[in-house]
Amino acid sequence: MKGYTTRILKTVALIYIAFPLTYIFAVALLFDIPLNICLGDILLSPFYYFVSVFAVAAGYGLWEMLRWSWYLFLVANVLIGYESAVLVNLYGETHHKVFSFLAAIGFLVIVTYRVAQEVRVPYFFPKIRWWESDPRYRLSVPVRISRPGGELIEGQIMDISTHGCFVRLRIEVPKDEIVALEFSVFGYDVKCSGAIVWCTQSTVTHPRGIGIKFRGVERREKRYLRFITRRLKKIAKLYRRSRYLLNQEAYLKRLEEIEATGRGFRGTAKEKILKT
Repeated sequence: MKGYTTRILKTVALIYIAFPLTYIFAVALLFDIPLNICLGDILLSPFYYFVSVFAVAAGYGLWEMLRWSWYLFLVANVLIGYESAVLVNLYGETHHKVFSFLAAIGFLVIVTYRVAQEVRVPYFFPKIRWWESDPRYRLSVPVRISRPGGELIEGQIMDISTHGCFVRLRIEVPKDEIVALEFSVFGYDVKCSGAIVWCTQSTVTHPRGIGIKFRGVERREKRYLRFITRRLKKIAKLYRRSRYLLNQEAYLKRLEEIEATGRGFRGTAKEKILKT
């Protein structure tokens, strides 16, 4: 287990690793399935062990932060949802079968969403954001990275969340190295440390760079990161809706309105929209 992995990921990983036991206990409690059926019909079902293999493998992958674990985690959750539907229909003695099943599905959705928040940006899926996909509206977010030996390197943030970021770099930096970051977005100056959890070479879908998982972020920086991600989501939403309807001048005017009226905004954004 990586030292910088959060408690959420550790907890989810352990639950899925112990799936053969935790699932039996959960369905017995939630669907009101008698113990003799749990120890008989369910434990003798081949599909139960089929689902267990996927769940345990996904839990182990999340524990070790292996790249295939996210995909396996999604497959395992789909199988768990199907297995839950079968069990509540065949063996459930609760008077609220539909409600119990929806509660189980809701739990799976919440867990999937929470894990996705933890792993998407720094570990697996940095997206090429709107400011990279359309150079007319490119937004530059420079970042200074301090390495353990005191070396300073500069890069460009291409994707960011409250849990990590993806930085485009031209040099190679080893995985698992702890670095300090300084960057400013929309007037918010953020200083925090992070661990390099992913290094990638230039491909069709991703540029050359590193995924950084934030660690030890102060409360103020956490608040700033929430404001930043909210603002970027608003701008990205505006871009998706308006790129074919507005010219660049109208788009920039609307962008300034979002920046000026945004919640938690502290002045004019430092970033500049670069024209090509």
